Amino acid sequence: MNLLTDPAVRDTQAAVLRGIRGRAGATDRGETGLAPDLDALYGAGILAAVVAHTGLGGDTGAGVHLLRRIGRASLSVGRIVEGHANALRLIQLYATPEQQSEFRSIAAQGEIFGVWGAEGRDPVTFEATSDTGGVLTGAKMFCSGLGLLSVAVVPVKTDAGPLLVLARVDDPARADASVWDVSGMRATASGRYDLTGVEADILGRPGDFQREPHFEGGIWRYCALHCGGLEALAECVRQHLLARGQTNQPQQAERLTQMILLAQTARLWVEASSDAIERAAITGGDAVPAAVSLGLLARQAVETACQSGIALTERCMGTAAFIASSDADRIRRDLGFFLRQANLDGKLQQAAHSLLADPAPVGEMW
Repeated sequence: MNLLTDPAVRDTQAAVLRGIRGRAGATDRGETGLAPDLDALYGAGILAAVVAHTGLGGDTGAGVHLLRRIGRASLSVGRIVEGHANALRLIQLYATPEQQSEFRSIAAQGEIFGVWGAEGRDPVTFEATSDTGGVLTGAKMFCSGLGLLSVAVVPVKTDAGPLLVLARVDDPARADASVWDVSGMRATASGRYDLTGVEADILGRPGDFQREPHFEGGIWRYCALHCGGLEALAECVRQHLLARGQTNQPQQAERLTQMILLAQTARLWVEASSDAIERAAITGGDAVPAAVSLGLLARQAVETACQSGIALTERCMGTAAFIASSDADRIRRDLGFFLRQANLDGKLQQAAHSLLADPAPVGEMW
């Protein structure tokens, strides 16, 4: 059964995603949480499909397709799903056979994983108590999925490089969502989580977390979600023009077609970069730097497209794009915030260095 082409499966997926999209406004306002959305994705097999197609040897075209559709329904749900897929990929890459068996079993029961990397005022440290585990001290910030996640992959600094550990993170007394005072991605249930005294299992070796093409290269998953957000904005504009009878206004028609061109171009960048990155993950060697640079360029292309799409939405819809209860307002807030990531200039500089050092001419690098 093909998750992308089988009509019955596509109908089921569409119904689940319609439900998520229909609840997105309520989750943004804090009237309900994301647990029903994640349960629906799990029950329909969509969550497992995302994990399979974003893991080693997965069908990247299917992975992009699924993440894009989830992002179109709700970027906040997409953020949790991407973190879940990222965590399970890291387990696939670096876990012992015993760990893989244990944590795959947990995931198979519908429990949600994530990757919590941002440090706060009290950075997380790790004290080994055995060859396989130890105890954490400190807290992580911007932890998405408070109250939703069961297990988090947590990077901790060591003299030999960042070390990944696996920790249970389902204690509500340790979570503080009050620090998540932002205008976008409010439904992600993000905040601070106190890990002091939590026991954790070692995952892999120091330095594994930043191993390429899995580290920067993994940005294609985020970008697929961003593409979905841009498509959702374009649909808001399309529906606005239909409802207002503005389909024959040439300036408005041009704005809509420009948004669709931006969305399709961004999608092609993500599809190309995901394919190159995952091929490099298997072959290794000289293919890795070029693939990572393509991923970083795709990230820049997607951001540029999304920023232009947000501006076009505001110009086309006018004040209607800012009505607090509207889909357009929520999506543009979520997308604008989601695009912000650490050291974006540094990522672009990294891509430039790689491109300058590549012996192949432009057009032959990938």
